Amino acid sequence: MRLISLTVRNYRIHRETTVDFDSSLNLIGGTNETGKSTLAEAIHRALFFRHRSGGDIQKTMKSQFHNGHPEVQLVFEAKGATWTLDKRFSGANGTARLSSSTGASFQGDAAEAELAQITGTPEGANNLKQLSTRWAHLWVWQGTAGDDAVVHTNHHRNELVQRLQDSGLAAIMQSANDERARGKITADHELIFTKTGAVKVNSRLDLANKALTDATAALAHANEQKNRLESAIVEQETATKELDESVAALPAKRSELANANSSLLRVNELRHHQERQQLVVQQAVNHRKQLTAADQNINELLRKAAAAREALVPAEEKLATLVSQESHARGAAQDAKLAHREISRSVRLARLHHELAVACHSRFEKAAIHEALVEKTQQIDEIQSSLSHEREALAKLPNISAADLDALRKLEIQLGQAESALKAIAAGVELITSQQVVLLNGHALELGTPHIITETAELSLGNGTLLRIQPGGGTSLAESRRKQEQLQQKLTTAFDHFSVSNLAEAEEIVARRQDIAQKISAIEGQLKAYGAHKLPQDLAAATAALSAAAADVERRHAALTEVPAPALPDSIEAALIWQTNSHQTLQAASDGESSLQANADATQENLQKKLEALDVQRTAIEADRKQLENFENSARALEQSHGDSVARAAAIAAATAAEINAQATLDASSEALAELNPTFLNQQVTRLSRVIAIEEEKQAAAHTRIAVARNTLVLDGTSDPESELLQAKARYAAAEEEQAREKRLASAIDLLQSLFSNAQSAVSETVTQPIADRVGGYLECMFGKGVRVSVELTDSEKSTISITRPNAHTFSFDSLSGGAKEQVAAAVRLATAEILAADHDSCLPILFDDAFAYADDDRIQSLQTMLDLAASRGLQIIVLTCTPGDYIGLGAKEKRLHPHHWNNNSPQVVPQSSVELEDVAE
Repeated sequence: MRLISLTVRNYRIHRETTVDFDSSLNLIGGTNETGKSTLAEAIHRALFFRHRSGGDIQKTMKSQFHNGHPEVQLVFEAKGATWTLDKRFSGANGTARLSSSTGASFQGDAAEAELAQITGTPEGANNLKQLSTRWAHLWVWQGTAGDDAVVHTNHHRNELVQRLQDSGLAAIMQSANDERARGKITADHELIFTKTGAVKVNSRLDLANKALTDATAALAHANEQKNRLESAIVEQETATKELDESVAALPAKRSELANANSSLLRVNELRHHQERQQLVVQQAVNHRKQLTAADQNINELLRKAAAAREALVPAEEKLATLVSQESHARGAAQDAKLAHREISRSVRLARLHHELAVACHSRFEKAAIHEALVEKTQQIDEIQSSLSHEREALAKLPNISAADLDALRKLEIQLGQAESALKAIAAGVELITSQQVVLLNGHALELGTPHIITETAELSLGNGTLLRIQPGGGTSLAESRRKQEQLQQKLTTAFDHFSVSNLAEAEEIVARRQDIAQKISAIEGQLKAYGAHKLPQDLAAATAALSAAAADVERRHAALTEVPAPALPDSIEAALIWQTNSHQTLQAASDGESSLQANADATQENLQKKLEALDVQRTAIEADRKQLENFENSARALEQSHGDSVARAAAIAAATAAEINAQATLDASSEALAELNPTFLNQQVTRLSRVIAIEEEKQAAAHTRIAVARNTLVLDGTSDPESELLQAKARYAAAEEEQAREKRLASAIDLLQSLFSNAQSAVSETVTQPIADRVGGYLECMFGKGVRVSVELTDSEKSTISITRPNAHTFSFDSLSGGAKEQVAAAVRLATAEILAADHDSCLPILFDDAFAYADDDRIQSLQTMLDLAASRGLQIIVLTCTPGDYIGLGAKEKRLHPHHWNNNSPQVVPQSSVELEDVAE
């Protein structure tokens, strides 16, 4: 099987993307988020995902950026034909179509069944678990390249054995007695052990283990009961002693705590008095500051008022000058505006004349274009008539393609070979002379009578000689004749299908069809060159443009109110002259208008500046007057509240004396508080409270411990712990002996199972060695000559592979580095695909999706040699990578994917192409 091309539509980020594949080496490169892995998934889903399946799998395939359901078209070669697979994944309404170059076509479930026959897998999967098993040895998904590929190979163990036996590279020998013995041991082993090697629940060994566990628990319980009684006696004595010590020490600590609390009450009284004194001091300070600030504020307001009064005199003189300048600028601006308005009327009339001249010239141009398109339409009508005649001639001929003709030729060659073989197979026997009886299959031969032999026959001579005759080396003449008749019938049916009598007639029809097809192609090329497909639209547009131009001329001519109205030109040349002259007239008038407009703008700008200056000056004087009034009003209001300067000085002196007296009283309270040392008293109260609480808790705990110990002695002291301990030891010894016996039996069965498995592994080496040899051949590209590989295939999911390099130790697959695992797994996949390709026209595609993430630059170069070797052995290699520059030495057909950016806030907007595809190297 070989992939030819892939087209995906509305599949995740892809709107419509096509990839053509080379028959051997392919490289698809692009940065992250360009859809490389999506293409790999699309091929896999097309081959193995049922078209009518829905659920989460189908939802993840849908695009968030493009409308429509996901569609995949895959073209591939298989079973000697070219197949085209079309699938649309739309849930229950999904469609599937599979068509062959031989003419066969399948729809829906029939297409799924035929596709399963081609791929050699069960029919289409509808869940992830089933999908993961489909061609898992050929599809190396991103992030799985380092997995043990032998596990995937093991799923194809029977196919590998069959292919290796067919090629004479492997033979499996195992007697029926061996298999029966292995079956009996396996059955006994399964009664005791699970598949993971654990002891099976409720087996005899499991029951013995449980009995031993129970006996061990009973022995531990007896020991624990004896120890518990002894501990209870010691615990009661210890708790009683601790309780007596705590009761004796607690009264003295409580007395110390009472004295400390009394001293703290005095500290609290002094602190309250101190807080009241601090408030009095703060009020005195605030009152003194307020009086001082008011006095300073009044003096500052008086100073500012005097300065503002002096500044008003020059500002009022400047205002009078600005009023005079504004009046003069206003008169000049009015004169300039009247002059500009007069010339604007002349400019408008010149513009109307020029626009009418331009419209007349445009009407003549549109008429010329329309006339040329009418003539072109007549020429195209004649060409299309010729095209229809040729297509009618082609339709009358039988539809025989070049591929159909090749098939007819092949059938005729096969028929000739069958007829030659038929003539060569039959053998004849004739008895010429003999002194004794000659028997052919028990019947005596007569002299001179020939006999035709078509089957294996025995010729017996009288002296005991027996000859066996096999015509044609054993091939049946009847079989050859049947094959010849089948081919003759098939060829006749093909001739009848195409309505021809012989191959020569078919060849003549194909030649005539090709000749007519070339003529049709030439005529279609001529029509394309003339632009026939868009000529009706061009002609309609030209007609509409001509009508619009004529209407524009009439409208503009009617708009002129001058008398008499200007005469319209009668030719395109006259229209062009009028357009040129009117443009010059308009330009001259516009220049004069621009000059007067500039003068008017200048005078208006000068007036505006004078107005703005006058406005600014008036606003400034008004603000200065308002500020002077505010200063004077504020100063008068403050003097009414706080008095004149003499009264304010006396009030400030009285407030300062009150502040000094309040501070002295506060200092005395602070000294008395410091002598009591409040910090030490708080620490003392905290410590004594903690000591008393701890002792009270100890007393409560001691009472509890005494009660628990007494309860234990009352409850557990009713039986003999020594006697119960002896009985528990006896039961433990019996259970231990029984468990040891069952364990020995289980170990023996496990050993037999292991020995038979090892023997079977030795037989399996005849299967795995050819695979190992092929894997070693690939790994020589990576690790050099002499590398040896060992592969083991078992019935379990866990398979093993080991590698031995020249002059080095043997390494298991699990012990390799990440990069080495990727390379060894790739070699196993390539070897498996090479063997299994015999069932798929000696070719299988194998895809690596960013599979060599841990390989360094040198190993990447060696990997390319390994992939090239696989391609030379018939495999089709497809590599998807984020770093295509690393694979320049592969010599593959390269495709690069480029990201297309769209608005993430509008996912329903469909871009022209979500991913652009570029041919980098063919």
